[in-house]
Amino acid sequence: MVQNIVSGSLAHAEQQRISDVLALYGLASDWQGEREKGGMNNSTFVLHVDGQGYVLRQYETHNDQKKIAFEHEVLRALQRSNFKLEVPSPVECSLGAGGTFLPVKDNLTGHTKIVTLFHYREGANPVWHKPEQLFGLGQAAGTLSSAMVKLDISLEPVYPPYYRIQDAYPLCSPERLLQLCTSPPEPLVACANELKELRDVLPDLFEALRGMEQLPHQLVHGDVNASNVLADQQGEICAILDFEFATWDVRVMELAVPMSDLLTMDKSEDWMWQAQESLIKGFREQVSLEPEELLAIPQLILLRSLDVVMHFISRMFEGTDAPEVAVNQIVKLKQRIDWMLLHEDRLREMLVY
Repeated sequence: MVQNIVSGSLAHAEQQRISDVLALYGLASDWQGEREKGGMNNSTFVLHVDGQGYVLRQYETHNDQKKIAFEHEVLRALQRSNFKLEVPSPVECSLGAGGTFLPVKDNLTGHTKIVTLFHYREGANPVWHKPEQLFGLGQAAGTLSSAMVKLDISLEPVYPPYYRIQDAYPLCSPERLLQLCTSPPEPLVACANELKELRDVLPDLFEALRGMEQLPHQLVHGDVNASNVLADQQGEICAILDFEFATWDVRVMELAVPMSDLLTMDKSEDWMWQAQESLIKGFREQVSLEPEELLAIPQLILLRSLDVVMHFISRMFEGTDAPEVAVNQIVKLKQRIDWMLLHEDRLREMLVY
C-alpha cells in the first residue's frame, strides 16, 4: 500500500496533468502522490487513488509508441508465463480506444508525451551490504533469461543489440565519439584527459564487437541492476522493473550488464571479486552458458559501459542532461577499461571455473 504521500510538492502543471491522465483511465480525480526519485529516462509518480496504489510513468527518452508497445507486449507475455517474480503490470485504459498507454499533450511545452499507469508493487531497491547478496541478483537475472527465451512476441524490437552500437546513437556515432576524444569540447573538458586516453583504446573495443552476432541470441531485459529490481522485507528480490530496453540480443548480455555495473562500486577489491563470483554463480544456476559466451564477457562488460557513455553524450547534445552526467560515465568507462587491462586473466579464470 502507498502511505504518507502528498501532492503538495508537485508543480501545479504536474498535478493537473496527473488528474487529466487519471480521468482518461476512468479513475477518480481525488488522489495523492509524489514524484519518485531517480529515473533518467522518464518521469515517475507514485499515486494513491481510492485505496489503491499506482505508478504513473511519463516517458521521456523512450517517448515512442513502437518502443512502448514492444515493452508492454513483453510484460503481458511474462505475466502469462510461469515467471516467478513480479514485473510491472500496465493498467488497461477504460475509455476511448483502450490500450495500456496514452499520448498526452503538455500544455506548458506543447509537446506530446506518452504516459502509462502501472499497478504499484511493494518493495525497495536492494542495498548491497554483503557480496553474497549478489547471488540473488544473478539468480533473478538468470530466471528472467530462462523465461524470456520462451516468450512468443509478435512485434519487432525497436532497439538494436548492444553490439550494433553504431546503429543506436545517431548523435554520438563511433566516429563522432572518436572525434570528441581527439578534440574534447568545452562541456566535456572536465574529463579531457580520460577522453584523450580513450582515443587509443576505443578502436580495439569497436573491433572486438565483430562476430558477436554468432553468439546465442534471445529476448533480453538489457538493464538488470539494483535500480531496476525490488527486494522484499527479507531482502529477497521479488520484482524486476523497467523493461524499456528489452530487445533481441546476445543472451549472455543479461549477465555482463550487472557485472559491468559492479566494477565501479565504492567497495574493496576483495569485496568486488566475491560479489562478481556470487553474481556469476546465481546466473549460471539458471542458465547454462556456452564456452564462447563466457569468452565474450570481458568485451561485453566494457560494451555496456561504452553504451552508457554514448547514451548520455547523446542526451547532453539533446539538452536533456547536464554535461556532468556524461562526464561521470566517461570517467567510469576509463576506470573499467583500466581495470580490465589489469584483471582480465583472473576474470576469465573465474568465468570458466
